[in-house]
Parts: sequence; structure tokens; C-alpha cells
Amino acid sequence: MVCVENIRFSYGDTPVLQGVSLTVKAGVVTTLMGANGCGKTTLLNLMTKNLRPDAGHVTLDGTDIQSMRLKEFARCAAIVHQKNSAPDDLSVRKLVSYGRLPYCSMLRSQRGEDLEKVEWALSATDMTALADRPMGALSGGERQRAFLSMALAQGTRLLYLDEPTTFLDVRYQVELLRLIRRLNRELGITIVMVLHDINQALCYSDEVVGLKDGAVFCQGPPNQVISQETIHALYGIRLEVCRQNKTLWVMTV
Repeated sequence: MVCVENIRFSYGDTPVLQGVSLTVKAGVVTTLMGANGCGKTTLLNLMTKNLRPDAGHVTLDGTDIQSMRLKEFARCAAIVHQKNSAPDDLSVRKLVSYGRLPYCSMLRSQRGEDLEKVEWALSATDMTALADRPMGALSGGERQRAFLSMALAQGTRLLYLDEPTTFLDVRYQVELLRLIRRLNRELGITIVMVLHDINQALCYSDEVVGLKDGAVFCQGPPNQVISQETIHALYGIRLEVCRQNKTLWVMTV
């Protein structure tokens, strides 16, 4: 379980997060949502050791992540960033094998169990047929699946995704989000992601965290916390929120 406790963070003299506290439940998909500049990506970077808070703590199963070495943290949590890069001539399989680096050292190179984990990760993301293809020959959606495969190869139970659908057309967005949901349901992986698309956040999340002005405005299951008033408070625009049975969506046109 991930706990964020009274986190404060500023870029120079500009405060970004002001006393943020939240809990990420194990085994669920939690999405950070809110308007541009509300602090979503900054919060994710604090939760993944890419930034150090000015005050407060982020704990993983009771341990402050700032006290964890990078390799130790990488054995507990995997991260797929918004912008990922790799040499065009690097094969997909080789990229995915980098996910095993937290388990290697000068005295321990990759071995059979690492190779098995790589092949499993390729299979889990439907990338086996593309395993020997160079990264430069992949479509945008295929590249994102390749980086997701690398994250899965780490063998963690916690996965962070920073705007995973950015730069993808709608087909690849839906395919990737369906894959993320399948990985969560079938493997029990806890997922924390940042999404800009409101309806995607509502459809593919068990819980949403709405950020406003550097603080948590709401947290909970979408059906319980999202309303016209919530959307107006988070985004500053009045949009119709529709409900049918357990389905919730926002009219964004």
C-alpha cells in the first residue's frame, strides 16, 4: 500500500503541492485527474522518487521511499514515463530485458529466470511477435506496449504510468487502457496513473483522485465522487455528467 502523508513541494518560490495526503489501495487502479498545472505529474514524480518532497512522506508498505535505494525501490515499483526514448536499432526483446537490471550486479548477470520473465512480459502485452523488431520500426501504440513490457519484466506488484495515452490515436489509447485494466484484473497489479481524458479516467479506474490548486479535492470510486459540481470545481467548466446503471461519463462537447 502507498501512503502520501502531508506532502508539500515547490519549484523555487512557486508552491505546487500543499499538504497532499492520500492512500493508494493495493490491487486497484487509481487515477490522478485534474486541470493542467494542478500537480498531477509532480505528485507522481514524488511517489516514484524522481523528486524529493519539501515536507511530508511517501511510504510503500510502511517504508519511507526516500530511505530506499533505487534498486530496492525498482524491485517494488515499476514506472512508465510520459516520454520514453530508446535507440531505433534496439530490439524490443533487448529493451524489455532492461527491466531485469534491478536484479543484476557485477557478480550476477541475467540468468534463466530473468529470460523467462522477459518472455512472460512480452507475452502479457502481446509483443512476442514483435520481440525481434527494432524499436524504430514500431508504431506509437507498439512502442508504449514495449515500454510497458519492460516495466512488467521488473516483476513488481506496483506500476506507475504517467499519461500513458499521450500522443496515441484513439485506437491505441483504448487498446493500451484495456491492456492495463486486464493486467490489473488478471495479475492483481496495483496501478497508479495520470490521465487527461476525463471519460477514460472514469471508465478504467477503480478510484480517482481529483487534484485542485495543489491539494486533494476528492478521492474515491468515480460513481461516488464525480458529479457536475466536482467537474466544475476541478476543471472550471460546467459539463453534464450522465449515469446509466453503473456507467458514468461526462459530456465533453
